[in-house]
Amino acid sequence: MTHDVAVGDNSIADVNERTLFITFARGVPMSQEEVKQFFTEKYGENCVQGIDMENRDGQEQSLYAKLYLDSVATMNRVLNDWQTVKLWSLSINKSVKLRVNGKFFWARKYTR
Repeated sequence: MTHDVAVGDNSIADVNERTLFITFARGVPMSQEEVKQFFTEKYGENCVQGIDMENRDGQEQSLYAKLYLDSVATMNRVLNDWQTVKLWSLSINKSVKLRVNGKFFWARKYTR
């Protein structure tokens, strides 16, 4: 069961509360290093705690990843920053469209 968390609230210990689910476009491979560098440059040196990004079923590229951030506040900043500049926002699942090295990907709060 998840619940809404205020932007400044870091009291949630559950890693799922500070995890982003990222999806990538087919034919546009991205590396873990590219993803990590993007978030580190924008949100600080220690904001990325880990990335779970696997190639499955013999695919040459990952189509999704889970990005573990240092806090709920960082996760909410990511989602709110990009929605504020209106780069792309889908209000149904609160996904944002981001761009790294000319490659687009989508991020939203991870839900089990």
